[in-house]
Amino acid sequence: MIGQGIVALLDALYAFVVMTITGVPFSVLLAFVVALLAFIPLVGPPIALILVSLVALTNSWQTAVVFALFYMAYLQFEAYFVSPRIMRRAVAVPGAVAVIAVIAGGTLLGVLGALIAIPTAAAVLLLLKDVFISRQDSR
Repeated sequence: MIGQGIVALLDALYAFVVMTITGVPFSVLLAFVVALLAFIPLVGPPIALILVSLVALTNSWQTAVVFALFYMAYLQFEAYFVSPRIMRRAVAVPGAVAVIAVIAGGTLLGVLGALIAIPTAAAVLLLLKDVFISRQDSR
């Protein structure tokens, strides 16, 4: 949860900065909503993108497009660089395993599967390392 909390904080901070620069109304409240939605892996940030873009449409369509483009670029950066590195340090799961686990968990069990994917992957890696590999080494 600490790793996901850091990712959510980074999401909210970036969204707040972009909303403030582009002039999206209610940027503090929307940044809080972005932080809450960031706790839902895979589907939370895109929902936040759509929600904030709809609110930005009340200002102008150019504001909504600029926010959507910058936030989509950040989401790609976060998905491939930020999140795997934070999760690897938070739960000692390699980045590739974390990404694959979240995709598989989200596909199989939806939001609940995505939420429990990384702890499950960490548990499986721990079992493999402490049980299976230990038994192989003792033979």
